[in-house]
Amino acid sequence: MHKFTKTAMAVATAALFLSGCSATASTGSATTAGNGAAAAAAPAGLVNAGKLTLCIDPEYAPLEYYANGSSGPISGFDADAARALAGHWGLEAKFEVTTFDGLMPGLQSKRCDAIFGGLYMSEARLAVADAAPVMNAGPSILASPGNAAKIKEPLDLCGQSVAAQSASSNAARITTLKDECKAAGKPEPKLTEYPKTAETVLAVINGKSDALIETNVAAAYMASQNQGKLEVAPKVFATDTTFGVFSRKGSETSPAIAEALKALHADGTLAKIAQDNKLDATIVDVK
Repeated sequence: MHKFTKTAMAVATAALFLSGCSATASTGSATTAGNGAAAAAAPAGLVNAGKLTLCIDPEYAPLEYYANGSSGPISGFDADAARALAGHWGLEAKFEVTTFDGLMPGLQSKRCDAIFGGLYMSEARLAVADAAPVMNAGPSILASPGNAAKIKEPLDLCGQSVAAQSASSNAARITTLKDECKAAGKPEPKLTEYPKTAETVLAVINGKSDALIETNVAAAYMASQNQGKLEVAPKVFATDTTFGVFSRKGSETSPAIAEALKALHADGTLAKIAQDNKLDATIVDVK
């Protein structure tokens, strides 16, 4: 998943946000959530006693981002839902901030108990970690208004330069598209990967790339923050993937997270969090 802050998207040229947080950075802020007296039993083996520690990359509005642009409390659907998850067990939510490509290594090295950060449940990730579904998603294409109007199906990206966040499933989708274009007798798309979503936005706005690929959850928000410069090309790809909350494979945390998310969905907590973050509440109706 890539990612970008609200401020970075709004001004597009705010290069100071492109450095972001290093893979070794961590946040000292932690939010207490829930009522321990009424909470379900917390899973055993947590990294920090009394806390649910979550790896997160707060540069992916509206899922996770710094409300003030570069530091402080982390806002967004994932951050709020993570707090609700911790609260379900009467725990405190503690965020370990990392770059996107540092999320899975952070989990595996036990810097955190789980990743709540806009990660697709891909086969490659499920081979090395467990995941519980939390949100329906799929890739979207953003481009300048004139170009977006011309992109109606994946093959319309053949021959175009496409920006994507590095190590993301979206980047992998463009890699797959190269073979599809070749089979159709069309030139391959040129994929350029960037560490941060803010950089993919700048690549299109500055003319370095013709389009960018990003999850549909973030795409509309990105376009709204760059009106007149970016527009979503609707329904280019099917909504056929699912975001998950990842935990170490075979850990006691894995089934506990799955059950807790089901409870938070059943009581309407996740839907309300989605609405509060200006998302369609139906995206949490994961089957």
